[in-house]
Amino acid sequence: MKISLVCASFVLIGTNILSLGQTLTATHSLPFPPFTVTEGNLDADGFPVSGAKLCVLTKKDLCFQMPSEIYGSSEGTKYEFGLEPHYELLKLKDRGYWVFFSALFSGGGSGTLTRFAVLRYEGDNENGRIVNLLPYVAATNVSEWAIWPLPDSSAFPVLVHADFVWGKGEYHFDSHFYTVEAWVFDSNVDKYVNAFEYKTSRKYSGGDSSPIRVLRPERNEILRRLKSVQK
Repeated sequence: MKISLVCASFVLIGTNILSLGQTLTATHSLPFPPFTVTEGNLDADGFPVSGAKLCVLTKKDLCFQMPSEIYGSSEGTKYEFGLEPHYELLKLKDRGYWVFFSALFSGGGSGTLTRFAVLRYEGDNENGRIVNLLPYVAATNVSEWAIWPLPDSSAFPVLVHADFVWGKGEYHFDSHFYTVEAWVFDSNVDKYVNAFEYKTSRKYSGGDSSPIRVLRPERNEILRRLKSVQK
């Protein structure tokens, strides 16, 4: 089981995010305390049976565990996102930090699924809690994602994600059209919401012989659409 120790006072993402009328209350603006990141529990074959965890170092019982997801019916496949946990600290303008957290599910085949969370530490120093601001969002291994600081469009980091569209007769790592979506923080509902999604007008590599690079060539279109939904 992998363990990573993070001190929020030293590991930062230097984003310069300007406020566009969206503010954080004192309840929502606590700096993230130092935390540990661990993989979920694994079975004998090395597959996850529980989600990865992010736990406050000084309060071992204060944790966020990546939730599972069931596909199909109530008796469908249960995906546990317990592998390869990663994080980024997102600096906010006023005070405090959020954490972009991800972990991976693998069933042993060529395909994987990575789930995301945007975590906020709130409350007070004695009775703090970790809140996930992002609804269920996951990416396949034939996708690209990033957290962008876009002060002209949002006072908070924007999650952009491109995932392949499997066309007729295409193989897993062929070139594909992609669905691009953006998730922005909406202070009215106090969570991230889907701002838009669209299908690219051209195909991009599926990652077999070259990296998946969709977001950079689509950046102008993404920014145009973000500005449009802000009107």
